[in-house]
Amino acid sequence: MPDEPTMWELKRAIESGYRELSGDIAQLNNQLGMYVLREVYDAHRVADLERIARLEAQVADQREQTRRAMWTAISSFLAPIAVAVVLAFMLRGG
Repeated sequence: MPDEPTMWELKRAIESGYRELSGDIAQLNNQLGMYVLREVYDAHRVADLERIARLEAQVADQREQTRRAMWTAISSFLAPIAVAVVLAFMLRGG
């Protein structure tokens, strides 16, 4: 019988195993708290893609407005010059 553990040793071994198991379960719960359900992930991804598409459309609109403003500025600068050239040609008797 000297090879068999005593009741006290069995109790300590069971308690030690229980503490280790409790720590492992707590660690697992903490890790599970970091995971997201697939449906939630997909919903967020769709929302992000919609937002990106909306922002890309806004950027395209802003570029178009900038292009129009640039041509307006150029034409407002060149138009008086063209009119002056035509008037000068006509007034010289052309």
